[in-house]
Amino acid sequence: MILKKFVVLLNLGGVKKPSDIPVFLFNMFNDKTILPVKQPFRIFLSFFITLLRAKGTYSILKNAKSPVFDVGLKQAEKLQDVLKTDVKSQFVYSKPFVKKGACAYIPLHSFYSHTTYGNILRRFSNVTPPFCIFAEFFDIMEYKIKEALDKVPDELRQETSVLLSAHSLPVNLAEKTKDPYKNDLEVFAKYFKKRLATPLFLSFQSKLGPVKWFEPSTEDMIKTLSRQYRALILVPVSFVNDNTETVYEQDIVYKELAYEYSFEYFARVNCLNDDDNFVELLSEIAHKRCK
Repeated sequence: MILKKFVVLLNLGGVKKPSDIPVFLFNMFNDKTILPVKQPFRIFLSFFITLLRAKGTYSILKNAKSPVFDVGLKQAEKLQDVLKTDVKSQFVYSKPFVKKGACAYIPLHSFYSHTTYGNILRRFSNVTPPFCIFAEFFDIMEYKIKEALDKVPDELRQETSVLLSAHSLPVNLAEKTKDPYKNDLEVFAKYFKKRLATPLFLSFQSKLGPVKWFEPSTEDMIKTLSRQYRALILVPVSFVNDNTETVYEQDIVYKELAYEYSFEYFARVNCLNDDDNFVELLSEIAHKRCK
């Protein structure tokens, strides 16, 4: 089946070079689903937050280049070969910005949250649901986790834990909007606790500012688990594509923390990226939406 219109793989955005930082940060915080403050106050507050965050974002960029652009292009190329139609990798908050006219907008998010889907649903009607509603997504994640567990040294197998690390949200924002994000993640974690013989836990990362965010934090869970386990498998459960939160926070910051707290083995499960099974799932989703 050849689709007549183009398909968009949609991500929030990223930063390629220092000059991109203020544009990305301002566009993100000026979104009312991210910062639910009335205008014109949101513009001023977004500008202020951008100034505060720019230096930290630049430091991350120096240590770990964001792979989100390259991964998006590889995904689009593979999916295009399967669908035999044009597939674009576009973004909400940075270039190339999302355009109208696609037969399907596929947000690259494992779980629904008002903060990730809100902006998209306001602008487009033909948006596909989060991957967590598809059985194939569970199968792919299970395979990847078990693949990582198989690489743990034999002498550490019985003292290994799996930690699902998801992007966090401010508690007040989630409660105010009745966001289902945390509940869906907890259901997902309970499912895999039954499917895996290895102890599994859920945590949240990337907290910003002084307000209360979802807990436990990934940092705290790594410290806690180190008292009982010798090996740690970290799973970027809410990230479909690699980004600075995986290649910097997880691969550098959390890896160093794990070894600092005496873990003898640490591994991070790869994001789905352009995995063949994931691309097949993307093609099935696109076909259903674009019939």
